Amino acid sequence: MENIEQVNINEDASLDLDKPIIRSAIHYNVGDTASLLGTTSDTLHMLLIAHLKLVNAIEQAESLSDIVPAAQFSSDLFSGILDKFDANTLKFPYEQKSAEVVLNDIEQRANGVFEILSK
Repeated sequence: MENIEQVNINEDASLDLDKPIIRSAIHYNVGDTASLLGTTSDTLHMLLIAHLKLVNAIEQAESLSDIVPAAQFSSDLFSGILDKFDANTLKFPYEQKSAEVVLNDIEQRANGVFEILSK
C-alpha cells in the first residue's frame, strides 16, 4: 500500500459523494473489503462470546450477584472502546449515517435476502 496515493475527502463534500467514490476512499485509506470483513467478523465473534457468557450466567443465576462475573467480562472487554466513544475520540460510521438509516438498511437487506432464499 506504500505506492497508493491517499484519497482525501473533506467533511463538507463527503455527504455529496456517490457510493463508488466513498467506497474507493475507504478501500485506499482504511482497508480493503476483505480486511473490513475480517474486522467485522472479529467484532461479531467478540460480541457473541460476551453475549453468550451473559446469557448463560442469567440462565444459571440464583441471584443477581451470580451474573456479575459475566457482566464484568463484557465490561472489561469493551471498556476501552466505550471510554473512547464517551470521550468522543472514537466514532462509528452509523453516527454519520444516523441510526434510522442504518436500521432501515438492516431491514431492507434482511428482507431482500429472505425473499431470495425463500424462492
